[in-house]
Amino acid sequence: MFARAIRAPLKLARYYSSRGTIFGLSSGSGKCGVAVIRVSGDVSSDVVLRKTSSDKLPAARQAVLRRILHSRTAETIDRGLVLWFPGPHSFTGEDCVEFHVHGGAAVVSAMYDSLGSIDGVRLAEPGEFTKRAFYAGKMDLTEVEGLADLIEAETEAQRKQALLQASGELSKLYNEMRSRLVRCIANVEAYIDFAEDQDVDDTVLQSVGEDVATLVRDISTHLNDHRRGERLRAGVRTAIIGAPNVGKSSFVNLLSNRKVSIVTNVAGTTRDIIESHHDIGGYPVILADTAGLRASTDDVVESEGISRAKDYFQLADLLILMIDSEDLQRYLQ
Repeated sequence: MFARAIRAPLKLARYYSSRGTIFGLSSGSGKCGVAVIRVSGDVSSDVVLRKTSSDKLPAARQAVLRRILHSRTAETIDRGLVLWFPGPHSFTGEDCVEFHVHGGAAVVSAMYDSLGSIDGVRLAEPGEFTKRAFYAGKMDLTEVEGLADLIEAETEAQRKQALLQASGELSKLYNEMRSRLVRCIANVEAYIDFAEDQDVDDTVLQSVGEDVATLVRDISTHLNDHRRGERLRAGVRTAIIGAPNVGKSSFVNLLSNRKVSIVTNVAGTTRDIIESHHDIGGYPVILADTAGLRASTDDVVESEGISRAKDYFQLADLLILMIDSEDLQRYLQ
């Protein structure tokens, strides 16, 4: 059911643990002060010994400063921190090591060349560290999704939601639902097996029916959250609508604090959908400037813009109608 369906089978963990030792950049790409290069797999301990100026492994989960060598030439690549994480107490569940080196392109390139020259060590595929963590049972699918969302989070609301999911809050909810369902199944099976012999009261079935109905309501409530999680992840799509020249583009430019849309006195200047991304109160908002709406126009391009605007309205989560102050009474009637 819920919890078991999102945990990886043990045989997959064994399969992936036999796929060699991998390495990759765990920090962001590009120039930076510090680059973190992670190694995970059976020969991680050998990698540490070959790439440092020491003949023994660092103490587990303690940062030590080491001279980091090229495994093929023994030349010094950099001086940096080395952290040793023996499995299963690591991110992937395997033996892991992290090299914290300076983030220049040449340093990272030399580290890659050095690690790639060691037998049994290869460059990790995209997301492979997390995949191994999943197959080792360190994370379930909801936590993997939460981790990905946390990395991509740009607003405070996105961060909070992603952190809850990555911390296992969604898993706890599903586990609790599963436990309730298993309990109902057990009661029904007990009733079937012992009802005649033990003179079991029919209230057992009535109680199970009530519990199942409550569970169905709870699941429905969880599913019918009006796409809250999706909106937080992708952004609240908001369309600014109204007649031509009522100030839609000016409003978008004001909120954006820059010239996103062209503003002129000519009606129908905006022809296409112009989106801008905003962080409003910690929530991601996609603001869309759209073509001004009017009953008819001889301009083919403007007509296409109006058609696209109407299509966009169907996708939007929120519509903001802008009107001319002179037309206010007509809208209020």
